[in-house]
Amino acid sequence: MSPTLVALALGLGIVAFGLVTGAVQVRGLRRLRARTHVPSDELRYLRGKHRRRLVTATVLVVIGGMVVGAYLSGMEEIAEAMGQPRPADAPPMTDAEKQFIRFWTMYWGSIAVLLLALVGLGFADAVANRIYWMGIYRELRDEHKAKLRRDLAVYRRHKDQNRAGPGRLGPVGDLDD
Repeated sequence: MSPTLVALALGLGIVAFGLVTGAVQVRGLRRLRARTHVPSDELRYLRGKHRRRLVTATVLVVIGGMVVGAYLSGMEEIAEAMGQPRPADAPPMTDAEKQFIRFWTMYWGSIAVLLLALVGLGFADAVANRIYWMGIYRELRDEHKAKLRRDLAVYRRHKDQNRAGPGRLGPVGDLDD
């Protein structure tokens, strides 16, 4: 299988994945707008999540489009031909060839920068998820501790009442504990 076909399949797959992911995020934003009673912290988290992922989908589409564009434009064939060993008696590179090499380097360099941005967006999404869910965890933990303290107080009161029994004055101190 030729490298051109592999690159085209990969690039078109990335574009398709980005478009599907973007459509899912747009639908999520619309559903979020339609909801009326959403707590403000949850609304802020969900809106940010959808926006971050929509930007990620856009970057995916751009990367895939650039990879496909590099191969469909014939730029990679020219770069491959220029990368072949030159005979000793060949003339030096022309200005047009040097300019093409600069453009080709910047083109693939920008793809590399976009890939780094993609990783950064994924990291930012992971951090935002962790911050939000750790806040939810802390709320649940504090609520659970409050319920345990309340239940323990009820249990101790019940234990003290049973210990006093009918006709007794009640416990003088907690000697049993």
